[in-house]
Amino acid sequence: MRSKFYTKAGLHRFLSLLEASAGDFVTVYVAPASFSDYAEALALGKKYGAHAVEIREAVKTKAVIDGASKYGTGAAIFWSGFGKQIVLPPFPIAENQVSEGKLDASALHEVLDRRYVIGVVLVTWGWYALGVFDGSSLVECKTGTGHIHKKQKKGGRSQKRFARRTEEQKKDFLRRVSNRIEERFGSFLPDHIFFGGNRLILKPLIGESRYLQTRTDKISARILNVRYADREALVGSLAEINKSLVFTF
Repeated sequence: MRSKFYTKAGLHRFLSLLEASAGDFVTVYVAPASFSDYAEALALGKKYGAHAVEIREAVKTKAVIDGASKYGTGAAIFWSGFGKQIVLPPFPIAENQVSEGKLDASALHEVLDRRYVIGVVLVTWGWYALGVFDGSSLVECKTGTGHIHKKQKKGGRSQKRFARRTEEQKKDFLRRVSNRIEERFGSFLPDHIFFGGNRLILKPLIGESRYLQTRTDKISARILNVRYADREALVGSLAEINKSLVFTF
């Protein structure tokens, strides 16, 4: 088994090659909520019975389990005697489907081609970058900072007092970011919200942000791997968001 990340254009090209292939496929689409259970219970006709066994084994491999948990978007599975792929798309599969015969990539093309409104929240301690993408266009953007003292190495009362001050600064910073999210995202209805930066900030930020609390179902399970929370990282985040992960067996 090997894995590879594909851009949107790259995955379209890959799918076109598969669609041009001769031979029969089993095509399986699995919605996020039923990924492992649906694949585990997969039953096919006698002609494709061996494929069902292989698919059930493939979805239980650690790399696929970890990837599916990270993406939280379900999977598209294309299986034949000469090509075996599990695709974790950037956005969720709508419903469970199974077909036998000619490869059917239509549902995956639809996921890739749909125009999404995407909210992006990048936060590290002391820095934030917020943006809204409408399709490929960045239509809203806000960056900012907040002063947070570094840890005090000295011990005793001074260290405790310094730690309390730092915690207050962090709370003030999260409140500021929460207010900016409300201001910048309030007039939009994002289909998905992606978080990036310091992953330990996400939980307390949701606890502070009423906007995020009412939209937890829109927050992607995938944390964007960005080092800085600035405009450059924000602009570059869309390419990362649109990547698919493909496992080939």
